[in-house]
Amino acid sequence: MADGWIVGQIAFIYAFNKVKPAEIVDKLISLIIDIVTPGRGAGESNWWMRGLRSLEQSAERTRRELDIRSDLRQWDEEFPFAHHELIVRYAVGALASTAAIFIYGKARGMIYRKR
Repeated sequence: MADGWIVGQIAFIYAFNKVKPAEIVDKLISLIIDIVTPGRGAGESNWWMRGLRSLEQSAERTRRELDIRSDLRQWDEEFPFAHHELIVRYAVGALASTAAIFIYGKARGMIYRKR
């Protein structure tokens, strides 16, 4: 099974170097904001109230995004050895390695079963 280990290492190194952590962090922040920020409520019967609520929502989303980015910046200052982008790279590399080993093991098992 040493060859499976090599496949996993190659997948980890490739994913670690090819991933763009800033894009992943932006998508995660957007997802978190979508989950945390409340949606439209009741009582929006006229266009003025809908416009006001939309303005409140966009201000709330912007405030939360700035808070999250500020927290990430603070994390990077407190723990420079565990920069958030480095954590994303390691997580993506580990996921790629696990997937490659799993796929390689399944493919290898199918080949040996046919014999």
